[in-house]
This record gives sequence, C-alpha cells and structure tokens, in this order.
Amino acid sequence: MDCNEAHVHGSRTRFVQGSNSVFLGADAYPGEGTSANARMSLLAALAHELAHAERLAAGYDRPFAPPGNYVDEAETSLRASFYSAISPRDRADLVEDARDRLVDWLSFEGDK
Repeated sequence: MDCNEAHVHGSRTRFVQGSNSVFLGADAYPGEGTSANARMSLLAALAHELAHAERLAAGYDRPFAPPGNYVDEAETSLRASFYSAISPRDRADLVEDARDRLVDWLSFEGDK
C-alpha cells in the first residue's frame, strides 16, 4: 500500500493494476453525501481495493470504462463484503454500493 498521497487534498484511494498497488488517498475516510460509497468506512474502502487486487490475481480482466466498469465495481464490492474483518455495517455499505453500481449499469445510455 502506498500512503504518499493520503495528505494531498483531492487524492483518490484506488487500485492501480499496472503496479498491483493500492494507493491511499485523502478520500479514504467517509465523506459528504448519503450514498454507500460516500459513507464507507476506511476499512470498507480498503477492503474494496484489496478485492480489486485479488480479482486481478484470479485472472479477471478489468474494464475501466462504462458500462463494464460498473459491473466490475459491483462484483468487487460484493467480494469485499465477505471478508471476516468487515463489520455488519461495512458489509451492508459494500452490498449497497454494489447495488448502486448495478443500477448505474442498468441505466447506462450506450452500448452494453
């Protein structure tokens, strides 16, 4: 895990496939808004990014643009929701995040 950007305003927590690394950004803590993604705890956010790394190791070819990335993000949140260290509240947020991503996929205006 790379924490060098955690203090930089506007930096994003993310998994970078090319370097197989998780970057901790300033947005790792719950933020403004009522969406599951906005209120996710630090542990839930990091679990989601770890799930990206595990999916890559398992051979999943990750799409980076809509609509495919919506399904990838949903599957990743669902995978993270099964980690034993996740609290019931974090599990619910991860599952709700997955649902929100699938709603985005269903409502995408373009070729699927």
